[in-house]
Amino acid sequence: IIAVGVIDILPFCVSSVYLYYDPDFSFLSLGTYTSLSEIGFVRELVHSFPSLQYYYLGFYIHSCQKMRYKGQYSPSWLCCPESFTWQPIDQCRPLLDISAYARLDPIKDNVDSNLFSRLSEVKVLYSRQIMSYIDYVGLFGKEEEENDEVTAYGSLVGQQLVNRLLLYRST
Repeated sequence: IIAVGVIDILPFCVSSVYLYYDPDFSFLSLGTYTSLSEIGFVRELVHSFPSLQYYYLGFYIHSCQKMRYKGQYSPSWLCCPESFTWQPIDQCRPLLDISAYARLDPIKDNVDSNLFSRLSEVKVLYSRQIMSYIDYVGLFGKEEEENDEVTAYGSLVGQQLVNRLLLYRST
């Protein structure tokens, strides 16, 4: 064995997760070879599972030379880390050449539609009871101590999941 590729088969896509290979065989361009093999595999699967519509090459790190081959496939799109909109890779490359982190969406008014904004909508599970974060703070008077942590939680999971999850608290 000179290479191993790991993929996820999901309801609507196949996602390339990881490839590792013996560096003595790097001259074979195994990343390109396995990508083409995976694309062929998706094309076979779609006959049995028509809901499979996409192939994702996985993470693209512009500063990593070993990953540059991923940008050679067309169409290729990158997700803007601020607006979570998909942008053509050709538009993104110049920005990523300047900085490892860049807003890729050129429309400055586009924002993350799932951006967390309301502490009042956080639900807390405390002592086997569900209550709003505001009610929980009222019980313990911990607003100063906990607001930053709960805001960080909301920012990580997003407003949609804040509305569906319970934040567990033991005290």
